[in-house]
Amino acid sequence: MSHREELEKLAKACEECWGKDIASLDEHLERCPVCQEYKRKSEKIYQMMEAVHMFASKPEDERRKILGARMEQFSTMPEEKRIIAIDDMLDSIAELCEEDRIKITKTRTDIITSLPKQKKEILMGTLKKVMAGWPEDRKMMEKQAVIAATQDYFILKRMIVRKMFKKMLE
Repeated sequence: MSHREELEKLAKACEECWGKDIASLDEHLERCPVCQEYKRKSEKIYQMMEAVHMFASKPEDERRKILGARMEQFSTMPEEKRIIAIDDMLDSIAELCEEDRIKITKTRTDIITSLPKQKKEILMGTLKKVMAGWPEDRKMMEKQAVIAATQDYFILKRMIVRKMFKKMLE
């Protein structure tokens, strides 16, 4: 579920809860422990979305440094935690406009292609597991981002990387 969908779900649940109360929305949100939890969750999701948007606006070298460190962390996590972390990261990226999504996809792809074989295989294996559960439209969106992100690669590298991601998204 995307972050935007999760926010919609939380808003709907809170709206339904408030509908059973005679108090104003402000009073309800102040008193209801369930909706206070929804509020905390929604604020956390929104902050994550904002952070990813700000990340996309950073210069390439800063993005590469930050994302490179994060991907290094991913490669050392236990698989279950790595799947959750990468899934969250990819969900955040999916919420961005196409231009920003391509910027981050390019940075991610550049980092993956620069990794030693063992780390690359760990991360690519996790990416494949995460992406396997995506609907076709989401897979298509990722394919298009990879195509755009690899446009400036020399032909052989471009073909290899696109093939690698195509296999992953099948």
